[in-house]
Amino acid sequence: MNPMPYKITISNAVLWSTCSIALLPVAPNAVNSICMMLWVALILIYTFLPSNRKDRPQPRRRSLGMFLLFGGNFIFLALSLLYSSERQQGLAFLVQELPMLLFPFCFFLLDLPDDGKDSLLEKVLLTFWIATLLMTGWVFFNYWRLDLLSEFSKASSFNTILRDTAEKVTDKHPEYLSLYLVFALFIAVRQLIRTSRTMKLIYGLSIVLFLFLLLLLATRGPILSLLVAAVTVSFLRIRNKALKIIVPISLTAALLLLIRFTPAIYSRVLETKNTAFVPPVGLQFNSTNIRAGIYQCSFELIRQHPILGVGAGSDRPMLMACYAQFPTEAYQKSYYNTHNQYVNFWLLTGAFSLLLFLGSLVYAIGCNVRTKNYVMIFFCIVMCLSFLSENVLSRQAGVVFYYFFICLMVRHARIAAGSRRADG
Repeated sequence: MNPMPYKITISNAVLWSTCSIALLPVAPNAVNSICMMLWVALILIYTFLPSNRKDRPQPRRRSLGMFLLFGGNFIFLALSLLYSSERQQGLAFLVQELPMLLFPFCFFLLDLPDDGKDSLLEKVLLTFWIATLLMTGWVFFNYWRLDLLSEFSKASSFNTILRDTAEKVTDKHPEYLSLYLVFALFIAVRQLIRTSRTMKLIYGLSIVLFLFLLLLLATRGPILSLLVAAVTVSFLRIRNKALKIIVPISLTAALLLLIRFTPAIYSRVLETKNTAFVPPVGLQFNSTNIRAGIYQCSFELIRQHPILGVGAGSDRPMLMACYAQFPTEAYQKSYYNTHNQYVNFWLLTGAFSLLLFLGSLVYAIGCNVRTKNYVMIFFCIVMCLSFLSENVLSRQAGVVFYYFFICLMVRHARIAAGSRRADG
């Protein structure tokens, strides 16, 4: 007997609502939240409406273990409210981090329809590429409207008008915009290799635009992660022994040259090189030595609370109190979080939470290496390196981006691995 008509309709709605979450680069946070809630509601309806056995996903696609592996950090955050000194702030943070629970719950404990091999994943990746292209066009339009493109040669770590304008017109921090650009750039390169001649021109143009905006935003972490991820994936992907060496070296040389001759980025390289990595004194502060004080205070607090952490919401007042020891006004002008996602998990919820997060990353990379999912390998490398310099998961723009794609692609890899075992 064929699936019931309303089931087919809901199935299509689930697929397209999944794609709507990939509109993250152009969707305001409120719209993105609505898309997520609608997606969750549709998946619940799809899962619990009656259907015949053939229409139901096989049990291997559901996994409590996967849910706990990827959603367990949210549980740690929730439990940390029991000993947090700032429960109200902690609860607000927990609401913001809800995607950390929702995506593992839906991808690993509920049913998602499949509309053909790789089809859902490909639709999502295409949607994300289109959204990033629209976001890039909007930023460049505003640069042109405000006559800011001439600022390219003047940009530096002190002249951040291009970064500030991009954040203002998109309502997203340049770090997140850069992560979107890096991932969309890889999607475009992948499609450039696989698609027809007409589309090759469009994908090629998008690569140029993405790379140019990435250089204008001059965020060090995403650019470094792009270099490392591109070299790693090209080494894994290319079979010819000579090309295995030539292509990574060429990519490295090309990106290093771009960095050297892009004022906004090279000025930040020089800043890092010429600044002692110690907490600032007086008015002598910049993004490099400010981080020295941040890491010093973060690890001081971790040494005091290594097992359970300080609890969600308690980090801000405790870090601010620690920053007061430094003879500078740098830390009074604005609040600085730990600027390291691994350190942040350890500080908030303790060593076990950090180990769980690291375990989820190792599993994600491992299962996608086995299935040769280079999109996922690239994504994981980019995120792992970005986590070293920013609390990527502390805002909706980051937590949705990471958990949506990591859970989607891990689910895809597990299905692909199961299909191969069945065929073999």
